[in-house]
Amino acid sequence: MARPELEVRDLVVQVAGRKILEVSYFDLRKGECLTLFGPNGSGKSSFLRTISLLQKPESGEIYYQGQAVGPGDRKRLQQKIVYLLQKPVFFRGTVRDNLLLGLRFRRLDRETQQARLEKIAGLFNLHSLLNSSPDELSGGERQRVHLARAFILEPEFLYLDEPFNGLDVRFREELMSDFHRIRKVTGVTAVLVTHIRQEAVYLADRMAVMLGGRIVRVGTPEEISSAPDSPEVSRLMGQEALVEGVVEKADNGLLEIRGHGQTIYAFGGQKAGDRVVLTFRPEEVILAPARPASSVRNWFEAEVSEIRPYDRMLLVLMDCGFRLKAFVSRSSVEELGLRPGSKVWAGIKATALTTGPGLQETGFPENEK
Repeated sequence: MARPELEVRDLVVQVAGRKILEVSYFDLRKGECLTLFGPNGSGKSSFLRTISLLQKPESGEIYYQGQAVGPGDRKRLQQKIVYLLQKPVFFRGTVRDNLLLGLRFRRLDRETQQARLEKIAGLFNLHSLLNSSPDELSGGERQRVHLARAFILEPEFLYLDEPFNGLDVRFREELMSDFHRIRKVTGVTAVLVTHIRQEAVYLADRMAVMLGGRIVRVGTPEEISSAPDSPEVSRLMGQEALVEGVVEKADNGLLEIRGHGQTIYAFGGQKAGDRVVLTFRPEEVILAPARPASSVRNWFEAEVSEIRPYDRMLLVLMDCGFRLKAFVSRSSVEELGLRPGSKVWAGIKATALTTGPGLQETGFPENEK
């Protein structure tokens, strides 16, 4: 495997004597988009500034293209990096002037400037806006120009801090789709910071999950969703705690778990006697008016406690000895006759459950009944 374009080892960053980042290892591969995902305040932006060489660490090593970054290397390497701030700042003149400004600072000849302008205006669908003032643009159009200013510089490394924050849903989805397409076309190596799971999953070749100034999990979106490794990461990936229990039997990875008066089947690497927390995604829950004859191992008779709107679906909250949630379409709710107090059977496949260490090891809060 080729050496990573960027490596970080034993990085510590302090502010006013307080440690805000502690990253033992991080790598970025050529041509990939890595999304740095975590809640607000987890250290994502500080880490982005540090790898952008805008913030000096207390200790640790940063390697760009196999070479350790020394005091004399920062100015040279920063020419390869474009760091895109969250909020665009425009200069006087037209959209065309703003797009060309960075190329003029870099003293590129006029022919190269025009070729790049034509290419980027086409990729970002900006031809109709080139003679407009940035003040005349909508929020989504301004952000589109903001991204185009970064791509027109053709950086080796593109670092973006919450680039879609504050946009309405339609503009955000359009711009995310355009960014994904254009990054693939250009092949730029990118790190994108976001606290929104849908953005992180949609845009990532790999994700790095950040909590409390540490990178706690790295992998593809599929790897992290299927094996989040901890209850905290499970929550961030949209999973819910189902129940905490004890493994009674383990047979070639199939676990029989007892918890809250129920027997639950799941797959995992634990052994008999281990305490485990089971997590799941609410969209994996199946609802039926009666217990069906099927290959699904886990069926629970439940009472509906509440039904809430949730995006394009309805969130059904149930009590079956423990709290259970399911995302259901409006038509399914009507067909099943669901309402608070009604009875329903809820099923979850054993393969849809994720097992993690129990309370004694994690301090995970016990699920409410």
